[in-house]
Amino acid sequence: MGLGGGFQAKNNRFDNLITGDEIWVHLNTPETKRDSMTWKHPSSPVTKKFKVQRSAAKVVATVYGDAKGVILLDILPQDKCINVAQYCSTLDRLRDAIRRKRP
Repeated sequence: MGLGGGFQAKNNRFDNLITGDEIWVHLNTPETKRDSMTWKHPSSPVTKKFKVQRSAAKVVATVYGDAKGVILLDILPQDKCINVAQYCSTLDRLRDAIRRKRP
């Protein structure tokens, strides 16, 4: 059967492939319109709304997956840095996740 239809190989080499990637995730809690509403008298002056800059909070998310989906999602806390010990810890959790999902 050709590749265009429903081709499925019995021994696909890519089924055993695991890939990973890191991404910075920015944490943002924008104020909703309802949150910014205030009660005032119709004759009261218009209040100025100042734009408040929140701190640029962000975390690192590391995702490992295979052809069937996500194997491990690891989120590094804000107060931690990526270093050798942290990376080895993530790889240990990945190994355990692979053992659980691929007995």
